[in-house]
Amino acid sequence: MQRFEPAFWSRWIMFLSFFLIIYGLMTVFATSQLNNILVIPLLFRDGFMPITEPELKLLNVLNGLTGALTVSWSIQIAWLAHKPFRNGEKWAWNAIAASTVVWAALEFYVKLTNGVNGIGLVAHFCLLLAFAIPLAITYRDFHS
Repeated sequence: MQRFEPAFWSRWIMFLSFFLIIYGLMTVFATSQLNNILVIPLLFRDGFMPITEPELKLLNVLNGLTGALTVSWSIQIAWLAHKPFRNGEKWAWNAIAASTVVWAALEFYVKLTNGVNGIGLVAHFCLLLAFAIPLAITYRDFHS
């Protein structure tokens, strides 16, 4: 019997991880620009009061920290996809699936309870779907 080797799906997950690494680095090193282009228009579009300097600094710090966490999580997922997932190790599939489910559930909760909707939720759902596709397709190969 031929050994299962999910190389395509491994590369798919690695591509998503590299995309998230770039996004995370942007949120760390270009926080102000990203806030002006993306975050402030999405989160504060209905506000009539301008964001003050201390609030903007706090927003920059929080987004920078979020970027750092995104980079570190994505590096770990990329490594899991590169070696153990590609080798068909069940624990690697479980680790990627569990971390993706926890990330998605927590981020959906934060966005929904804070009134973030529209493009923010659509982008989140598309990223979740992009991670779920290889996990769903390879489930039987890892858990048979």
